[in-house]
Amino acid sequence: MVKFVGGAGASVRTLLAVGLLLLLASLPGAWLLTGDAVAAGRAEGGGGGQAAYLAERLRADAVYVTDQAPREIPRSAAGEFAKAAKRTGVPTYVVLLPERNPFDERLLGAVHDRLRRDGLYVLLDSSGIGITAVPFGVDVPAESATTVALYELPYDAGPLLTFQRFVDALTDDDPAGRAEAARKKYGSDAGRAPEEEPDRLHITRTDRANQSFLTGILLAGVPLLVLLLLLYVLRRRAARAGAKSAGRGFAGAGGSGLLAAVATAAVLAGGIALGAAVLYDDETTDPGPPPTRADMDARLDRVSAGLAKDPVYVDPESPARIDAKELAGLREKIGGLDVPVYVASVPMAPEDESGGQGDTFLRSLGRTVGGDGIYVLADPRSGYVNAVDYGIGLDVDLYLLPEAIGYPPRDVDDDDLRLGERVGMLVEELTGARPGGDPGMAPSPMDPPDPVAEDALPSVFAADFVPGLFVGTLAAGLVFGLVAGAVRIVGRVRPATVAAVAAAGGPSYEAPPDPSEAYLRRTAHAELEALAREFETADPGGAVRVRVWDCLDAAQLLVDVEEDGRVDADATPEALAAAITLIRAARATLAAPGTPARLCTLNPMHGPAHGRQRTRLAPGTPARAVPLCAGCRRATRSNPGTAHRRRLTLPAPRGEARIPYDTAPGPLRTAGEGVPRLIREVQEAAGVHD
Repeated sequence: MVKFVGGAGASVRTLLAVGLLLLLASLPGAWLLTGDAVAAGRAEGGGGGQAAYLAERLRADAVYVTDQAPREIPRSAAGEFAKAAKRTGVPTYVVLLPERNPFDERLLGAVHDRLRRDGLYVLLDSSGIGITAVPFGVDVPAESATTVALYELPYDAGPLLTFQRFVDALTDDDPAGRAEAARKKYGSDAGRAPEEEPDRLHITRTDRANQSFLTGILLAGVPLLVLLLLLYVLRRRAARAGAKSAGRGFAGAGGSGLLAAVATAAVLAGGIALGAAVLYDDETTDPGPPPTRADMDARLDRVSAGLAKDPVYVDPESPARIDAKELAGLREKIGGLDVPVYVASVPMAPEDESGGQGDTFLRSLGRTVGGDGIYVLADPRSGYVNAVDYGIGLDVDLYLLPEAIGYPPRDVDDDDLRLGERVGMLVEELTGARPGGDPGMAPSPMDPPDPVAEDALPSVFAADFVPGLFVGTLAAGLVFGLVAGAVRIVGRVRPATVAAVAAAGGPSYEAPPDPSEAYLRRTAHAELEALAREFETADPGGAVRVRVWDCLDAAQLLVDVEEDGRVDADATPEALAAAITLIRAARATLAAPGTPARLCTLNPMHGPAHGRQRTRLAPGTPARAVPLCAGCRRATRSNPGTAHRRRLTLPAPRGEARIPYDTAPGPLRTAGEGVPRLIREVQEAAGVHD
């Protein structure tokens, strides 16, 4: 119990009580301030060093290009970025870093806070796909320009072209309108893929192989086929003229005709070769400028210079993964070893000078440093730890490191790779190690690919050109044989028989273009019963029986899995429509065994097609000749503009638009290719094979 007494003692106690109350009142604010300070400290440790490093580089030069991606964008290309940056009309600071994800504006904000200069800050990655731009103290349409660069360019544009397009849009008369137009043309909506994408600027090696293969086919096939056909025509003409005495075979064509045929084929071959060389003139797969030797050595020189001062080098371009306390501990442990150890914490990627190969980087680093030692790579991006024995020959195998050292822990997030702790464990493993041991299982590292040669494309007359010549020769012979055989067959068929075959057709069936699910279910049940009756009455044999049975079996796989004669309750509209199509194709075959296997393209539930007719399957699409039933052919001829309304559409989930049958998921979309293809699709979907 506190007692208050008069005099000086009471005054002191009063002051103490008031001070205590003020202290208690200030604790929440002090707690908040402490929390903010801790958060700020973590932010500084996570990216402050990186932002400070980039700010210092931008203070010396407004364009900073990383030295860690020379295969994608070399540092020697900085002048091209500076040239484009001058066109913005405002102070522009450009930072190009290795590919990183995600891009955010926090790094640019941190760089601006340290540089303390207003202007447009632009951040790109080495792939050129990502670009972030933030204006500080200047009024420019950065967001619209970023949208234009994102949507107007393909994925292989590269960082330089991306930045140039960004500047073009920034200085455009209407950047907002241009951005909106690009978003409408190339953007996606609600998870839907864009209807159109920008054309790629460069081809891949696979594309060049395909070009070479096609060139070989055309160069061998077309001239040879023309030569064979010309000689065949000349021979037939000579035979009609009674020139049998000239001999059999192509020699009967005569000398002048033979020379003309050979000359025609030679001209065609020369034209195809010249056209391929002009059309397929790409020489590289990379849109960027090639790196110089200095570009390829820049990072090795930077890291080796750092290791000359400190046995632990942490990449200042990357977010820190080893804190100051861990650095001090590593230095102390390394200093107590009998062998020199060098630790480099830098990210590895396919676009760097070593092609993403850690062992290759470490051995190259050893040559650049010029001293024997144990070189350790601690990747701040992937979290992997590698080590190479360069010139010492320790009695410790560094190739197969324990999983706890070489691989990031599985139970933590990407922001806590424990690099410092794991490198420290590796250094402890080296305690007591001596030279003269078994070098272990480490293989010799692969030489990284040449940065120019790896992007160079082979000639169009290389790669798969020779296989194309072989295939083209076979194709020419096959086509010639088919043409010659067809000519002989047609010449022997009576015109009356040809007319009868052309007029042959099967029965047609009625079906609305927009059936409901209830209609499809009723019709499928009725068609199953009708086919069963007709099959029992006709009792077909041979090929007709097999064809009808295949259709019935496929239809049952779709809507009558239990084979109880009833339509399954869970059958989808697409399955019901496909089953109706197959059953009606079977009924048409029973009624007319010569019924063609082609189905009506507008509505396959109409049954077999009776001929081909040019029509538009949808508004705005080009007209083309497609198989149609008799009813659809009449409708197309009488009113071509509305024929597309007869196209079958299927019910969709409640509230959504109906689905054209040829775009719906499932076997029915292949009905336009005929009954056999539809049956195969049904069997494959059900896991049934012949």
